[in-house]
Amino acid sequence: MENMKEIVAERRTYTAHQDTHSHSYAQLILPLQGELNIKAGEQNIKLGHQTLFFVPPKCNHTFSSVVRNEFLVLDIPDFMLTWNELKFQNKGVSYKLNNRWRGIRNLILDEINESVYPSALKELYPYISHSLLQKQQPKSISYIHEHYNQNITVQQLASIEHYNRSYYSDWFIKETGKSPSAYIQEVRLNKAKELLRNTDLSILHIAIQVGLEHQSSLTRLFQKHEELTPSQFRKKYTHQ
Repeated sequence: MENMKEIVAERRTYTAHQDTHSHSYAQLILPLQGELNIKAGEQNIKLGHQTLFFVPPKCNHTFSSVVRNEFLVLDIPDFMLTWNELKFQNKGVSYKLNNRWRGIRNLILDEINESVYPSALKELYPYISHSLLQKQQPKSISYIHEHYNQNITVQQLASIEHYNRSYYSDWFIKETGKSPSAYIQEVRLNKAKELLRNTDLSILHIAIQVGLEHQSSLTRLFQKHEELTPSQFRKKYTHQ
């Protein structure tokens, strides 16, 4: 499970036995029946029918339950996660089970019954990811995710938040842990990963799709962050 190449969805039940552990992939836990006691980093909650929970990679967590229960659990490979999802590390995040999340839960349950569900889940995950990030994402960061394929300047982003350029850069680093330009490259990298896994587009076409002018720019980005070329990444992570 540590070297997951695709997202996995399963119905799972839990016992009173407490097993504290961590792993390199994330988990999203949606309620179906009963309650689940969760301790994940700084979070200590009782997960019931109105709440779901996201466990980031490498976060120590403990699950236990003393009542009859069933939960829908997604195991999400770390390479599918955005920077903001990874930023949750060591604390976990709970969400209200609203109509959006109920719809997502129903779609996942439908796909579990289909033999080709890993492929369908991969297509659904960008929507899940957007829902995970939606409640805490500042407007300028949302703008980056929506316009990563265009030229974006720090001045544009600062204007969205009504900050001057200098203050905005400091604020952005505190918010995300990296500079605006580094964050934009991270978003482009993640989108390129998605296109490499899910399409047969050429490397040059993918580079252009994510806002880079040259194929060599995408290659440098992958070698810096993944220590792989785009072609090597595609070969390694595309499900055969």
